[in-house]
Amino acid sequence: MSPQIVVVPASTKAGRETIRQLLESEGSTPQVRGIYRDPSKAPVEFTQHPRFEAKQGDVSSGTGLDFGSADAVFYIPPPTFDGTDQGEWAARCAEHVKHAIREAPSVKRLLLLSAMGAQHDHGIGLLCLNHISDKILRDAAQDVIMVRPGFFQEFFGTALEMAKADPPVVYSWSTPIDHKIPMVSLKDIAKACTKVLLADSESVKQMPHDFKIVGPRSYSSRDLKDAVEQVTGKAVELQLVERDQLAGYVRQETPEPHVGEIVEFLEACLPGGVIDGEAELGENTVVGEIELVDALRGLHATA
Repeated sequence: MSPQIVVVPASTKAGRETIRQLLESEGSTPQVRGIYRDPSKAPVEFTQHPRFEAKQGDVSSGTGLDFGSADAVFYIPPPTFDGTDQGEWAARCAEHVKHAIREAPSVKRLLLLSAMGAQHDHGIGLLCLNHISDKILRDAAQDVIMVRPGFFQEFFGTALEMAKADPPVVYSWSTPIDHKIPMVSLKDIAKACTKVLLADSESVKQMPHDFKIVGPRSYSSRDLKDAVEQVTGKAVELQLVERDQLAGYVRQETPEPHVGEIVEFLEACLPGGVIDGEAELGENTVVGEIELVDALRGLHATA
């Protein structure tokens, strides 16, 4: 029988890419249910697929979290930027997911998207969302597997927009210029998640239930500049955002109540921060294949 998999919220970047890879998987024919606040926003490529179903549901209210008949659930804790305390939000959403799993006896596996550094209880800013979700959901199903990716390479797609300025410029908060941070592409994350979701029960027993995923290497601001220049074919000026400038930089795109937690998260990635050094390889580390320049090239091609 084909495995039944629920992805919630399905609108997240990691959720969307994992659904794509699940539907394209060879040798397996999973039935995939994506839960959206607004199912009409599900991509057409999914809704036209015979093994995909879009359902309405909301982790913040707990309504519509239909996990019935599912074998596995992939939960991606979504942040909020409406002024709600991130910790309170994380706890509320995680409790709703936990309750929905308990109401669906068929669910034997929960795959939880955490984050590198979320095992710490301080100095991680926005990642308190993941820390709290991890604590609440660690025993929500028979098998709970946590994947801790590095910084999404695709988040640096904003650099491609910056490069459109005249003259072209790229701003980067990763300082000093050669300080490297662990990054990984969404495709590599989805590949690892798809493997976990489609694995049989015996294979799952052999897997680490808490693992990191990183790209083929870590990257610096200098690497980002080089990648943008390769993709755009233009020389760009690199402007570093120093630590004492982070709040002003973040404030340009972030509601004021959440500026501090974003700044603390970014500082955690800088030298001396709690995430600095997390990219060291260990037996519970998955190494992806996609380079930063290739992730940016993919974004540039679809822009």
